[in-house]
Amino acid sequence: ISAKAAEGLERAFDFRVDQGGEAIRTLSVQDDGGAFVSPGIVDLTRADAIPDEEHFGPMLQIYRVKTFDDAIERANATKFGLSAGLLSDDAKKWDQFFALSRAGIVNWNRQTTGASSAAPFGGVGHSGNHRPSAFYAADYCAYPVASMEGEALLAMPKGQVGIKA
Repeated sequence: ISAKAAEGLERAFDFRVDQGGEAIRTLSVQDDGGAFVSPGIVDLTRADAIPDEEHFGPMLQIYRVKTFDDAIERANATKFGLSAGLLSDDAKKWDQFFALSRAGIVNWNRQTTGASSAAPFGGVGHSGNHRPSAFYAADYCAYPVASMEGEALLAMPKGQVGIKA
């Protein structure tokens, strides 16, 4: 969006590393003064005092947990809740994930970027307006969730480089 926004994202990544996060792929801003940022991945499992902040840019934060229930609990431990996604061929895990995830967009075997054309966008946490609105304003007893699903993972494009476990 801007050089200032790109530099802010780079500072957020560096802060996470300074707090004990492990840089799996270092995020960096191109030196041309523009707003292009290389994707960064940081493992925060052993990091200390990471603030609950929302960043818009190519920064993936990873927390390793022992169980699937722990993963859902960790994912819900935010005031935001914009999107959540599960990559799995286990339909029962998907049902559990969908039922327990606190996010406005909950996808199965699909990316969490972009949005379904079905409302809502932003969720009911601080990413959204904290409640259903517009068409759903009369339905205050529940909130809608948009979801894109697929029983199988999407094929990766040829030449795509993955992360080794």
